[in-house]
Parts: sequence; C-alpha cells; structure tokens
Amino acid sequence: MNVKLVLFAFLFGGLILLNDKTNVNALPALQARQDPGSTLGAFKIVGKSGVNAMHAVLVSPRKVVFVDKLENNALKRPDGLSALSSEYDLDTNTAKPLGIYTNTFCTSGSWLGNGTLVEAGGDKGDANYRSGIQTLRLYDPSVGDWVELEGIVPSNRWYPAMVTLPNGNVMILGGSTAATGVNRAEIDNPTYTIFPPPNGGPLTDTAFPFLSSLLPYNLYPMVHVIPNYEGKTQLFIFANQNGIAYDLDTGTTITTYPKIPGGIRSYPLTGTSVIIPLDPTDYYKPTVMICGGNKVYELTSPAEASCGRLELTTPNAAWEMDEFGGQGRVMPDATFLVDGSILFVNGAATGFAGYRKGGGANALWVNENPVFTPFLYDPFAKTYKTLAASTIPRMYHSVSTLIPDGSVLIAGSNPQGSVSLNVKYSTEYRVEIFYPPYLYSSTPRPNIISLQTSPINENRIPVSYGQEVTMVIQVKSDGGNQPVLKACIIHHGFITHSQNFSQRYVYLEITNFWADSSAADQYILTIKLPPNPTIISPGPSYIYVFNGDAPPVSGAQVLLQQAA
Repeated sequence: MNVKLVLFAFLFGGLILLNDKTNVNALPALQARQDPGSTLGAFKIVGKSGVNAMHAVLVSPRKVVFVDKLENNALKRPDGLSALSSEYDLDTNTAKPLGIYTNTFCTSGSWLGNGTLVEAGGDKGDANYRSGIQTLRLYDPSVGDWVELEGIVPSNRWYPAMVTLPNGNVMILGGSTAATGVNRAEIDNPTYTIFPPPNGGPLTDTAFPFLSSLLPYNLYPMVHVIPNYEGKTQLFIFANQNGIAYDLDTGTTITTYPKIPGGIRSYPLTGTSVIIPLDPTDYYKPTVMICGGNKVYELTSPAEASCGRLELTTPNAAWEMDEFGGQGRVMPDATFLVDGSILFVNGAATGFAGYRKGGGANALWVNENPVFTPFLYDPFAKTYKTLAASTIPRMYHSVSTLIPDGSVLIAGSNPQGSVSLNVKYSTEYRVEIFYPPYLYSSTPRPNIISLQTSPINENRIPVSYGQEVTMVIQVKSDGGNQPVLKACIIHHGFITHSQNFSQRYVYLEITNFWADSSAADQYILTIKLPPNPTIISPGPSYIYVFNGDAPPVSGAQVLLQQAA
C-alpha cells in the first residue's frame, strides 16, 4: 500500500461524513425509565466486546470501537488470528473484528479536526503481529476500519498522552521508549510530536524537559487545551503532582501551578482529570479537576481519597481539595453526563495500575478491592452521590464513555498479562450499560428532529465556531407547561488508562426559542456555538438539548470546524 497516498486521502480528502441510518425513534425503550421512582440508576449487562476494552471511542451514535493489546482474544479476524480491535454495535450488542496487525499495547488516541481518529505507539510484535511501537493508525468512520502507517513515528511511544489541538492537528506527548511499569531516565521520552507535521515533511520530536522533572511518575500525562479568547494554543500539562500552563505557539511555560496535595496522580498511581463544564456566562473560565491515585507504589496501599480543583486562569490560584466522596480510587474513569454532572466509575480501593505478579494460588494482584459503586458529582454544588452498584470488577484496562442517548457504556478490565478466564479477576469481555438517574425522570425527554434542516443521525452535520444553528425538537408538555431547555456540546474523547483525551463539555446559549405551529409539541431553537477552537476542539462532537433533568433521545452528531 502507498503510505503517502493513504495519508493524503485521510488528511486532505475533505469532510469525512458518517453514514449511519439509525432512527432514534426506533430505539428500544430504556429499561431504566420503567421505574420512575429510582434515584440511583441501574446497570445492565448487554453484550460482549470481543476484545478486552483497553481503549474505547465512540465513532458514531450507535457504535463504539474497542482496542486491545496483542493477546489471544476470543474474537477472530477473517484470517483466523485473534482480533486486537472490534467495532461494537449498540443496537445489536454484537462485536465484529477490525483490521489491526501491529501491537497496540498501551497507546493513546485523539481525533483530527477533519474527523479522522488517530492512534499512536504500541509495543513489540510476535510471529503473527508486527511491532507497533512506532506505528500511527488512522480510523475513518466512513470506511469503518483501520489503516496502519508503520515506522513513521520518530521515536518509541509507550504510555503517551494525546490531545486535539485548536488547529485540528494532534499532539503526541511523552511516554517511555520501552515497556515498563514505572518510568526511568534511560527510557524516558520527554518530547512531543505534532501530527500532521505543521510544515510538511517527516514527523519530528520536540524536546519537552518538564516531563523529565517528574520522573518516575510521568507516564500518561494529563493534558487539556486551556480556553482563551485570543485563540492561543495553551495547554495544561500535568503529571505526578505538578502542572504547568504551556504556550505551544511560543514554546514557553506561562504558569507553574502549585503542587497538588495528597498522593501521586499519574500512571501507575493512576488518577483521572477533567475540565469541569465550561459556560459562556462566565466567559468559559477553566477549572481542572484531578481525582484519585495513590500515595505509595505498594500493592497494599489504600487508594487516594481526594480530588483537587484548580482555576487555571486565576492568578496565584490554590488547589481546592475534597475527599472524593469518601472513597479512595486508583484508576477511576471520569465521564460527563448530558446534564453536566460527572460520573466517576471503575477502579480499585488499593494498589496501582499493572498486572498480577505470579499465578495460581500465590498470585499477587497489584490492584485489589474493586470499587463497584459509581459516584455522581455535581460540579457546581460540589457534592457526590453514591449510585447503584455494578457486580463486575473494573480495574486495570477498564473504560467508560457517554452514549448519545444519555446512558454510559462501561467495559474492560484485564489486570493480567494475557487472557485468563476463571480466575479471581478474569479478562473481562462483558459490556454494561449504566442508566443514570436522569433516565428515570418523569420529565419528558426531547427528541431532536433536525439540525440545520438535516436529520441528526444520518451524517455528521458540518457546523462552525460562533455560528448560530437552527434545531427542531419535539417534547411533550409537562402539565401544560413549556419545556425548560438547556443546550450543550460534548466532545466524547478517547478513553484509556483513566484518561479521556480531549473530552470536553461546553454549555451553549439558546438565543431564540418558539413553538412550531406546524406540529404538536414541536419547537424551533437557535443555538450559538462556542467562539473558537480553544473552547472545544474541532472535529466530531454531539449537541444536546435537555429538558430540566431529562436528556434527549439522542444527541445530534456534528463536525465542528473553523468557518471557511
């Protein structure tokens, strides 16, 4: 295959439109809504992922792609070899194999602004699978499979971070050059790579010595674009217990933040992070929240029971700490719900990220005491609520992602080096859907009919920053009262190892709202999108309109780009 032609087609082929004929009106009724008295939500096991869900990414309203490392998964490719990636259909709850032929172990991913998914890095191969350690993989949703560009990443990347930049390119940041549990100087990779390369030519590494100062706990660094009105590419970058604001345009550190109290927050003492929902009414002021981790690299050490919040653009800001709802978690996942609340789920109460040591009766599990109960966090009231419990341990290599119908897909867990079944913590293929409490609400749910006159689930609808878009919705009256509507846009991100790369939630201004006389219970809205791509990254996102506490039947998938 001509790599240059493939690369050209992915990067410059124009808008990538997704053809998904799912009719949201035909989706089955949510199980959770049958019990309007519930306030705790509910889990339901719905299918099997085919491969362990080390990575997960929503690629269309009703499809999720999973990526695993090289191991003997039960799902087979057409050539008879075990699949390393699968596409999971949320309507049929079935998985089909995808074509990855290089080892994807402990990589990361993010979306290009044109709507192509990028995944980079990996590990050595074997007799059947090629090395993936300097491989870059591209997934085009309109094609529905992977293309692998081997050997183009300029250095080995193991446990890197990735983020979509405001210009639509992606940054690949940090990691190590060889497999390891804890990083060390001789294999440290304190550099970043921009893809596609800004000036053409081959990919190159740029030194980023801040990461070396955070050894040994600098793997899977946390990275978020900092919103600003000037359109500057400024990044919050954090590992271990320290973070900075970095201006990528000038290559300078503009702020050094105070050390976060409590334990270590990055791999393998793994915590998680989000930028809490951004709001135009306070000028998109960014606050980062970092939760969980551990204080000591010791398998019996209790997980860190604290979260810190930090206002990134406030001079001399200090960390505001809480007790993480009173439950320590290492390897938690943080997932935005449609109403702006944050679901903390998965993880262990003791230990650290990694594989069991030994086997049989003498095996030592380095992450233990799974936390079965999710917490619902209100980022404005700053309160936690304990929700209904799962029955499945979800520890190392687990994932969680919002689904556009307002539910949450949860999968994975494989705290061992190869597929092992019928052990204490088996390789986990079961997929669960969690129905949050708002899906039990008696408040009528909006049904989004169209956006910019286009049906919402046929293609990604192109929209631009600062644009006012027109949406038609149907929502039944509630006791004769008009609906009380809010709107948001969510970038669902790429989930692995408790990091959700580029995940972002932004409230949207509803600038006009009137009843549509042409149909009963139908309304027309105009909604204003964020002013620039530092607020939310370009590429695929979903616009939601929710009625009080009730999310829509499905969000509207869009491709957000700069105006031509």
